[in-house]
Order: sequence, then C-alpha cells, then structure tokens
Amino acid sequence: MYRSCTLWRKALLHAWVLFGCFKRKLRSDVKVAQLVGYVSEQAAYHHGEMSLSETIVGMAQDFVGSNNINLLVPQGQFGTRLQGGKDSASARYIYTRLAPITRFLFPASDDPVLEYLSEDGMSIEPRWYCPVIPMVLVNGVEGIGTGWSSSVPNFNPRDIIENLRRWLKKQELKEMTPWFAGFTGSISKSREEGKWEVTGNIRNLGEGKAEITELPVKRWTQDYREILEENLPKGEKKREGPKLLEDYQEYHSEKSVHFELSLSSEGQLHADKDNLEKVFKLRSSISMNNMMLFDADGKIKKYDTPKDILQDFAHVRLKIYETRKAYLLARLTRECEVLSAKARFVKLVIEGRIVIRKRKIADLAQDLRKHGFKALRDLQGEQSEEKEVMPRSVVSGKVVFRF
Repeated sequence: MYRSCTLWRKALLHAWVLFGCFKRKLRSDVKVAQLVGYVSEQAAYHHGEMSLSETIVGMAQDFVGSNNINLLVPQGQFGTRLQGGKDSASARYIYTRLAPITRFLFPASDDPVLEYLSEDGMSIEPRWYCPVIPMVLVNGVEGIGTGWSSSVPNFNPRDIIENLRRWLKKQELKEMTPWFAGFTGSISKSREEGKWEVTGNIRNLGEGKAEITELPVKRWTQDYREILEENLPKGEKKREGPKLLEDYQEYHSEKSVHFELSLSSEGQLHADKDNLEKVFKLRSSISMNNMMLFDADGKIKKYDTPKDILQDFAHVRLKIYETRKAYLLARLTRECEVLSAKARFVKLVIEGRIVIRKRKIADLAQDLRKHGFKALRDLQGEQSEEKEVMPRSVVSGKVVFRF
C-alpha cells in the first residue's frame, strides 16, 4: 500500500530507499540492482524486488511530467516522456546515486531526532522523514491504497518556499498553480471548482500544415501517436467521424515533442472554425478534489487546497527544528563538560595533586571522585557501565582519557 503523507511517506518504499542511500552515503554510482539488495538488507524489506526497483527508477526520473526534483541521479536509461517511464532499462544495466540536493532537503542533522523503527532487534528506517519543504507538493502523489485513492499535482518549489516564508511571517499565503519542470504548455484555473486546465502547444502554419510542440502533462508521446493514427485515412486505428489528417511527421526527442501535421480538407475546415487544441485533444484537466494524505499521526485526512497541506507540514517541520535545537544544545553541553573535565584533570596532574604513575585503578578512581570528577555515564546522560573520567593505562604512563 502506498502511504502518502504531508511529511514524506509518499510511499513506504521511498522511505526505505532514502534510508538505504543515507546509510550507505551513496555519493558514487551503483547499479540499481545492487542498491535494491542493499536496501532490502538494511531496511528489513520483505517484499518483491521488482517494486523496490521500480521505486528507485521513479525517484531518479527527470522527464516532463515526472519529478520536479529527482532525489536520485539517473545514469542510464531511466525512461522518457515517450512512454512515461515505461521504456526504462533493466535494473542491472542502469546506475544511480544520491542527487546533491537530496541531503539539503533531508538534512543529516535531523537524523538523530527522528523516530526509528526496529525489527528483529535491528534498527531500520524512521517512522517518517521530514524534509525542509513538503516534497509531496513538489513531486506530487498519485496512487491507491486500501479503500482510498489520492491525487496531488506537482507545484513549483519556488512558490512553495515563498509560501513557507510567508507562513513564518504570519502573512496570507498565495494561491499556487500546478507546475511541472520543463513543461512549455499552459496551466490555467478551470471554471469548475478544484480543477485546472492543462493545454499543449499547437500552431497553424497555414497551407494545410500544423505543428505540435507540447502535449498535456502525463500524455505521453507514444500514446498521442495513436490518437494521430486514428485521424489518418488509412490508419491502423479506426474511429468514427471525419479524418483530420493526410499524414504526419515526427521530429521530437526524448525530452521534447515535435509533430508536423498535414491536414486533410476536413482538418483544414476544423482548423479554421474550431480551436485546434480541442480538435487534436491537446487539453486535459488536473483535479485537486481528491488530495487524501496521511498526517503526522498516521491518520488519513482530506485536504481541500495545497495551502492546507503546506500549513500542516509547516507546523510539524517547526517542531522538528525545536527538537533538533534541544538535542544539539544537550550534546554541546555534554561536550563542554567533558572538555572542561579533561582540562581540569591535566592541570591537577601537572600540579601534582593527582598522581597517576604506579597506582591502582581503584585508587585513582577514588581520587577522581574526591576532586569532583563525574562518571562517563553522568556526562553523557545515558545509562552504561560505570566508567570514570580517568586514565586508561597507569603502568605505561600513557594517558588515554575515557571521555
């Protein structure tokens, strides 16, 4: 079951993959197939390898309509907009690594304050990750779970960051328009509540010619080719109604779309009278009426607007900052106490008030207690066997502090 949430449970699989990559410190390329094995081992993943492989591939995809920010780097054929990612190569032939931006979105300084799960006595991935911006809005969500489905479109990270800053200043949030990196068409608000219209690009060149340079988001080139085939007089695909094309040519690449159309007489008539985008099915819609997500407590919640998601996220992220601040202050306080104890110990040895040569450990421990030194467990603030702040070796005269 895909478990989407405002914090970063777009899928349980994503959390497993991130956990494995962070633990491995994946800065150099590794085969996707090898990464699947590593994640399965470290995250106690007991399901099919194919699902995990597809998740890794999906996290690295960067074509129009996929991720606005890909968390993994695609090295090889990870799929294109020609087939919506279905044309990716086998996991044993492609490589990936963490994208440089990923650790900025999921700071390592957050790791100590996350709630980690355990299985069979082994610490595994956190209950959820909390990025610095809501990735559920950046890359969107689309999927189904037990009894629920969810659909959240992609938004511009710059708009999200601006609204987060406005939230911190207690200013009114701006409305955010769906946005897909690399998309050159238009997205406008529909008259229907909670919907947006997405339009591709088509231009009438005159003399029975037209040019298509963009398709609606998530309408893949291969699928659209079948629509054009239906409009050919002798096309393999048959449909009722007038045939709008005499022929068409393709000049697109893996990243761009470029069809040149030769219109039939009926097609030219429609081009003169009707809207070309409508005639050639270059319009689609995006709905925000089914944004079902898990909140920080693991409860399903329906969000009416992306601003509601952003505000819920901001409250939780702010708590993470507060928790991290408290953790860092406690850690620095302990470090300060340890360093102060070390300096005081050296000073006492130099002054001759503590003698460390040719003495029993028990006698030294008693002296240290008399001078107010604390046990290591007290300085670290955690339970452990009693270890005094004292030299490791006395006979050799080498002082190795047990701080």
